Amino acid sequence: MLKHIKNVRDYLTDGFAHIWSTPANQYYVRTLCRDMQPELAKRLPLYIVYVNNEFCFENYYRHRIDSEVFAIELILEGAMDFIQNDKKYKAEAGNVVLIHHGQNNEFATGNGGECHRLACVLSGHELNGLLITTKLIEQDVIKLNNFEIVKTTMCECFNELKEKKTGFRRRASILGYKLLLELEENLEQINIPELLSRALELMEHHVSQKMSTKEIADILNTTTITLNRLFKKYFKNTPINYFIYLKMETAKSLLGNKNIQIQEVAQSVGYSNSLYFSSEFKKRIGISPREFRKKRNS
Repeated sequence: MLKHIKNVRDYLTDGFAHIWSTPANQYYVRTLCRDMQPELAKRLPLYIVYVNNEFCFENYYRHRIDSEVFAIELILEGAMDFIQNDKKYKAEAGNVVLIHHGQNNEFATGNGGECHRLACVLSGHELNGLLITTKLIEQDVIKLNNFEIVKTTMCECFNELKEKKTGFRRRASILGYKLLLELEENLEQINIPELLSRALELMEHHVSQKMSTKEIADILNTTTITLNRLFKKYFKNTPINYFIYLKMETAKSLLGNKNIQIQEVAQSVGYSNSLYFSSEFKKRIGISPREFRKKRNS
């Protein structure tokens, strides 16, 4: 999409995500509210980094590289072309777009297009765990059934960070939890077999333990052949690789809390050897746990 957009600035940063973008004022107008003392917000397990109200005009374009944030973006009016994970979407009014941490993504209004959206950026050591349990981590665009409730919640988040009245951080944190739960209710339920659903639930509740495919199959009173077939069909993955994926996502969440030692993180996701955990983490995430923590906290 990038090569088709004119008047795109060179590489820049807005303090959170590295982006290519069309110039402000000419292509978009944004009102941004943020916590001016974010170190205080970081004491909360989930907190709101910033919120913004943005009007995007025709030929607006933004390209995030390795997004440093998780963001919920609600399309109020108009529409946008959106790309994430090489998947293309037409995000329209009544849709929520999820910007996932570490992903590349692109927005564009195109010629003659406009879009009005609200955006809310969340963080905290509980965030990844919540995204996993709510299945939001698997979503890019959500069509809302309760648009007004989600809109009202995001507007309340905006007002809390704009007015900054006593206790606003805790109230904003509660609104963040509410927002994630409201989005979960909008997810279309995937019609998966009961056996596979039980396997997923078992993994989520035993992420701190070591379990082989055979052990999982025995608990569920099935065979490894059946489990492998189901995971391959519905998730294009093996049971063990999916289980390790859950462990790594949980580890990423725990690493956001600098008070938890890396050895404790390893044990919390079923690795008694912290060196082996670090090796496995780097193989799957691309950087070591220590580097990930440094990047996250910076």
